[in-house]
Amino acid sequence: MKVKLIISGCLGKMGRRIAEAASQDRSVEIIAGIEKESFVKNISRPISNQNLGFPVTADLKDYIRKADVVIEFTEPAVTLNHLDIVSRFKKKMVIGTTGFKDEDAKYIRKISGNIPLLLSPNMSIGVNVLFKIAPQLTSLLGNDYDIEIIELHHNRKKDAPSGTAVRIADLIKQARKELKIIYGRHGAESRRSKDELAIHALRLGDITGEHKIIFAGNDEVIEFTHKALSRDIFARGALLAAKYINKKKKSGLYTMQDVLAK
Repeated sequence: MKVKLIISGCLGKMGRRIAEAASQDRSVEIIAGIEKESFVKNISRPISNQNLGFPVTADLKDYIRKADVVIEFTEPAVTLNHLDIVSRFKKKMVIGTTGFKDEDAKYIRKISGNIPLLLSPNMSIGVNVLFKIAPQLTSLLGNDYDIEIIELHHNRKKDAPSGTAVRIADLIKQARKELKIIYGRHGAESRRSKDELAIHALRLGDITGEHKIIFAGNDEVIEFTHKALSRDIFARGALLAAKYINKKKKSGLYTMQDVLAK
């Protein structure tokens, strides 16, 4: 039986890629897309030239009863509002939205007590492998290596640093608890301290996404770089996550690490 999906943010760049990937996946079916009211007032045609042909509405409640899973790539406030609706109707959700505040993250964890919920700042398989190995390498190298993170994205990205970079930093900090996360440097007295873990955010052109972790010791440097060459990798990951969470009967907060470990 097909997994019935609603794509929230369906007219955005990620939403379109998910819709096109889903149209080629026989195990899923898009029953509706959600977008801002201003975007959907005059929509009377499919959202792409591939004739995807699903209805687009501004109100999630219009179709939530028919859905199995809602895939969310929007903004924090919109996502939290939709999360309430999904929880009320006892459906399931995949969240790829980034830029949440600490209190938002706590609320998401609270709601995950009611429904199966998958949250990931990055749906790419490669990045989630990076999530796995970054703290392991940090532990193996010990305290004698300086660590910094550089992330690059397109010049229209709203949040900085990226959710992916923040997640990498948090995982590294779990392995080296003394590290203090900072964001860039400036000023005449900006000498690096031993316990710093700096994140540098670059916004350039139409770069889809690039993350680099640098471990620098005496006379050697280890670098890990992940480059997203298109949004298709995130779309495929989102569909994989939706199919995974649809099978979960137990409420809880899941991640792409759980998907990879299945």
